[in-house]
Amino acid sequence: MRYTAKAYAKTNLFLDVVSKRADGYHDIDSVMQSLSIYDLVSLELTDSGVSVLCDDAKLSGDDNIAFRACESFLKFAGIDCGVKVYIQKNIPVAAGLGGGSADAAAVLVLLNIATGKSFPVSNLVPIAAALGADVPFFLIGGTVKANGIGEILTRLPDADLNLVLIKQHSKQSTGAMYQLLDSFEERPHGDFEGFIENISCDPFTVSRGIFNSFEACWDMEKLSEPFGSFSPLKTFLSGSGPTVCALFQNASDADACAKALGDDGIKSFSVSSVPFGIEIV
Repeated sequence: MRYTAKAYAKTNLFLDVVSKRADGYHDIDSVMQSLSIYDLVSLELTDSGVSVLCDDAKLSGDDNIAFRACESFLKFAGIDCGVKVYIQKNIPVAAGLGGGSADAAAVLVLLNIATGKSFPVSNLVPIAAALGADVPFFLIGGTVKANGIGEILTRLPDADLNLVLIKQHSKQSTGAMYQLLDSFEERPHGDFEGFIENISCDPFTVSRGIFNSFEACWDMEKLSEPFGSFSPLKTFLSGSGPTVCALFQNASDADACAKALGDDGIKSFSVSSVPFGIEIV
């Protein structure tokens, strides 16, 4: 039997890299938001072995985080069987949108169902955290406050937002981006508590508090150029980049922007906030 889930992307409405820890990780203050663009993840149990197949052949095989998610769950659950995973990619890769982490979280959720274990989410979170700092978020999804290295999660009231996403550039690894940020002697910090208080307000109010430390590593004026004539409420970086998000007042404005960009040959995605990270289909 095959089990399938939608693994939704995320953006960071707020991402303040507070400090570097003694263990090399970084403490953050963040508000993460699930977005309506998703990968489709399916799996089925087999007699033995783990395999991951993706419609993007470069992402197939044991280097995919979904492979490690399978091994970690089976070990935790004490199950001796195999798994075949199939991933249909829609979320841009290496874009700061968490596609790989979302796929890994979907694997954990689907295996929890397929094996009949029905572990509570609280049991899956440590497995997810060992795979990557933002993987636990996708087990909860929606609008979530994240602290620590991203593993301390608190559900917030759902935001109602409409955005357009563009990924036009490439970046170094996330680790390298943190190293670059650490090289700055000084950098600004945002008003985290103030932003949280306004998270369920109108889009204009939300837009005034959006913040991302990693914008110091990019030429945001250049990255935001494609949105210049559309007057979004705010343009901002997703994660450590390079995807730029433009926040609009409503869905029709976002759709019009995405269509116009497409007519100009610029690939973009008109998306909305959604209240979950993984959805069984």
